[in-house]
Amino acid sequence: MLAYAIMLGAAGVVYWYLRGRGLLLIAPTAAPGQPLFGPAGGAAHVDALMHVLLALVVVIVVARAIGSLFAYFAQPPVVGEILAGILLGPSVLGRFAPTAQHYLLPAEVAPFLGVLSQVGVILYMFLVGVELDPTLLRKRGHATLAISHASIVTPFLLGAALALFLYPTLGTRDVPFTVFSLFIGVSMSVTAFPVLARILTDRKMHKSPMGVIALTCAAIDDVTAWCLLAFVVSVAQARTSGAFITFASAVGYIAVIAFVARPAMVRLSRLYGLKGRLTQGVMAIVFVALLLSALATDMIGIHAVFGAFALGAIIPHDSGLARELTDRLEDLVVVLLLPAFFAFTGMHTQIGLVTTGDQWILCGIIILVASAGKFGGSLVAARLTGMGWRDASALGVLMNTRGLMELIVLNIGLELRVLSPTLFAMLVLMALVTTFATTPILHFITRNTKGFNDEQRPRDEERPPAGGGILVPISNPDGLAALLDLAAAATRVEDPPPRVLALVRRPAGGIRSGLREIDRKESPRSPVLVQAIDIARATGAPIDANALWTDDAAADILDLAAQPSIGWLLLGYHRPVFGGDLLGGVVKEVLDGMSARSVNVGVVIHGHDRPIDRVIAVVDDTADGRAGLELAARIVAKKRATLHAVLVPDKDATDPSPGLEELLRETGKKNSGRWLHSDVLTQRNPAALAYQTHGDLVVIGMALADELGLPLDDVPGAERCVLLVRGAKPPAQNAAVAPAAASNEHSNAGSSS
Repeated sequence: MLAYAIMLGAAGVVYWYLRGRGLLLIAPTAAPGQPLFGPAGGAAHVDALMHVLLALVVVIVVARAIGSLFAYFAQPPVVGEILAGILLGPSVLGRFAPTAQHYLLPAEVAPFLGVLSQVGVILYMFLVGVELDPTLLRKRGHATLAISHASIVTPFLLGAALALFLYPTLGTRDVPFTVFSLFIGVSMSVTAFPVLARILTDRKMHKSPMGVIALTCAAIDDVTAWCLLAFVVSVAQARTSGAFITFASAVGYIAVIAFVARPAMVRLSRLYGLKGRLTQGVMAIVFVALLLSALATDMIGIHAVFGAFALGAIIPHDSGLARELTDRLEDLVVVLLLPAFFAFTGMHTQIGLVTTGDQWILCGIIILVASAGKFGGSLVAARLTGMGWRDASALGVLMNTRGLMELIVLNIGLELRVLSPTLFAMLVLMALVTTFATTPILHFITRNTKGFNDEQRPRDEERPPAGGGILVPISNPDGLAALLDLAAAATRVEDPPPRVLALVRRPAGGIRSGLREIDRKESPRSPVLVQAIDIARATGAPIDANALWTDDAAADILDLAAQPSIGWLLLGYHRPVFGGDLLGGVVKEVLDGMSARSVNVGVVIHGHDRPIDRVIAVVDDTADGRAGLELAARIVAKKRATLHAVLVPDKDATDPSPGLEELLRETGKKNSGRWLHSDVLTQRNPAALAYQTHGDLVVIGMALADELGLPLDDVPGAERCVLLVRGAKPPAQNAAVAPAAASNEHSNAGSSS
């Protein structure tokens, strides 16, 4: 400490001497036009940066909040996020609190937000291309191609016809009618593939015949619509540069993408496979290629987003490179950059421009034409190819989903000044309404049909007797070693190895469609499962390790526990972040769902750090007590430890019941009685129980622990492991409740991938 103080003091003295010498020096005068030091030179920059950062904070918070609210009501979150941008713009906040709106989103920050939003959209379209499965384009042959193109041609022609009425009132003379009508037609033809795919996977309809056709049509729609929009943009830009130059440049760009960039990306994905991870060098190559592709299409005159989408589409969809690119970029794009796009769009969306009744009627006509074109074209084509009315109607509703893709198209139109601010606002409303209406209408159409992936679970009375296998779901590295140790100790020689299962939440959406995860094209990576495998190798205990995708962890655990080979479910406790209940979250949901199942459940509290030499089994004459004694006996036999059984008499009794004493004798005979000791609980209270349960592991039934008010939190130094047990219900008790339970579980079940 003395040396440290001397070093700092010496540094201060040296700098003081240097400063004194420097004050005697005179620097030259600043050159004319050079920014001066002080507030005059830097205030404007600091102020603009402050407003941009504040605007991003506000729009991210509002977008996530409203998006989560919409997701809670089974709506695509992107609808809420788009709405958040409009609410913060002049349409709502600017109308009711203009001072606040001007402070949060002043006009001066629009150029900065515009640049951020353009970068966000470029990255978004790149990831949409990466997520697009090209195998979908080859499925279902001519029938799907006919449906897809009917869902583009019909709204395109209706949009072009609508342009005859929109151009005289909402167009401008400087925009040729050809460009205007082409753009209106394209804006009516867009389908949002990411939103549609997410709706299908969330409703477990993606593997149904209708779901496969919908995904295929949406994929074809995506590619066709973007090519069509590229053509329209090139036509709009060709007035100055010449149509021939634009066309020739576009053909040359396509040739480079197909014959140069695509093989290079295939080789790059193989290089990733050899490395096993996305290095900074590979990431730099991808970003340089992305920027060059976007720059090329922008220079050609067909907008940078097309170059980004094209490069993403040529990266192998199922490669590890595609997966890790999405993993790394999605959160940055969806959480940070796209809200800037929503704010930028909101600043340009002025719903107040739609004022008169005639304008609102015209807005309604736009929504009606857009919906009729997509729904009608898809419905008629689907019926002609042999689909039933219900599936054809569901397909038409799904194809009418527009989402963020429509907003990107509209912003391109506004940027090219093809769309007036009033027409832009009407078309934004159309995008919101058509996307918002998809989920409720689809639910109404398919309300009496079962999802394709739904599977009937066996009722308990039909379920064969449970085996002795142990299922160990894991998610938390804390206490993992103790959990695996107990599972290995409780596994008998004749039982299969413990099945250790890591359930990984499927990505929540945004750009991901979820198809790779659900279709097992991409296996989940779980650090906790890797840790479990390392622990098993170190201890020499065999395990059956798996990682699966899940949408509902509790429901999937219940599904897997229903397998005939499983007799025990061993869980680690879970304490919610906000709350004091040790058995919260997924553990509580599993316990509630297992209340009528013929599978025993054990929950390990706190775990243990030292070898188990003495096991205490608190045994009462209930299913919990009997199951606890069985599990304790298994552990003791494997650990060669001592078992101390604390028998709990019935209420108002001083001696254990004869059935309980007989159970204890049978347990002793099976294990030679060399390690079995017994005692009787003198009083039914926590103090007496704590006095009589000094051991490394305490096994006790859940109902008894609740009744006695056992303080599970009070484990000094976490030296004692507590194992709560819920015994399986006997078949006679299950028979009355099994049908209702099975029905309820079926309705709430998640997909087990």
